[in-house]
Amino acid sequence: MIAILIRTLLITLLMSLVGCGVRGPLYLPNVPPAPIPPSEPEPQGVLYPPPAPSNPIPPPAPQ
Repeated sequence: MIAILIRTLLITLLMSLVGCGVRGPLYLPNVPPAPIPPSEPEPQGVLYPPPAPSNPIPPPAPQ
């Protein structure tokens, strides 16, 4: 029983020393700064951008 425990501990130690496999120096990722909130609130009740016309094709001209 003790031999199994010692082998398990040695295997665990070996695996922890191997690490995750990433080589090279460790670094912190570049995190972009948070966007600046607008200074004025968006007006209520106004659609932006304005809606497109429901019928974009004009009717043919009479001839």
